Amino acid sequence: MSDRIAKDRDIELENIIGNLMIAEYQVDKLQSRLSERVGGLGSGSNKKSSSFVFKKNDKWYRVTLSVEEMTNINIIDDDMA
Repeated sequence: MSDRIAKDRDIELENIIGNLMIAEYQVDKLQSRLSERVGGLGSGSNKKSSSFVFKKNDKWYRVTLSVEEMTNINIIDDDMA
């Protein structure tokens, strides 16, 4: 019986599913950390934005991310519209 189970296993599929579970856990943890940070629980800082500057092919770029807490919003899924 155990030989049959071993033959029916798809190791690549098991690895993909395992990676998906890890990714879901990481997303949940990052969302929790972000909500705590924005909500003021994770830091004494009131900064709700961050900038990252980098150079690529002799051009400089700045990426700025701003986060705000929102309540009572209606989200429209572009795929459903």
